[in-house]
Amino acid sequence: MSPTHALPTFRRRRPSTLLLVLGLALSLVAPTLVTTPASARLAPQAAHILCYAGGFSEPPGPGRPVALTWSHIGSRSNGSYTYRYWMVQEVSGSTLYYRNSYVAKCSGDSLVSTTEITPTDGFGTAACTSTVDRYPTSSDAERFAGQRTSWERPFLTTRTFRYWHREWLSVSTLQWVYGSSYAVRC
Repeated sequence: MSPTHALPTFRRRRPSTLLLVLGLALSLVAPTLVTTPASARLAPQAAHILCYAGGFSEPPGPGRPVALTWSHIGSRSNGSYTYRYWMVQEVSGSTLYYRNSYVAKCSGDSLVSTTEITPTDGFGTAACTSTVDRYPTSSDAERFAGQRTSWERPFLTTRTFRYWHREWLSVSTLQWVYGSSYAVRC
């Protein structure tokens, strides 16, 4: 090698620059991770969006070519937990189609668990004809959590989905305890 050609030199990046780049990359990914609760098996997290938001949207993603809209239907509380009911809809043009329903068990803004609720047909039943809480004749109650109307496939019409919260009265504490959740298609 001739003396006029020096070896190429490489500048070392400072650790702070590398950390800044990594921090920026994570800040772009983190909102996506927090706002994409796509399954009923979500890991518990502090300040989870299902426990405080009024609704949010998800853009199309890998394996899911459609955008989703999450709508908060209503809430009921038992003890130190709040049960928040959600409807998920697919966006197709300007139309929203029903996809699924969830109940999120929350402790403050922290997510404890989520459970998918599969609606049943409730045409003509008390769950479809009234929104009044059904108070117990013994120690069980069904309380209305809310409703939302949505287009549903394969039907070419809208359906109203009503969400119900079941509780039972604990004899030992004389407090209402969460039992289960259900939804009906009306």
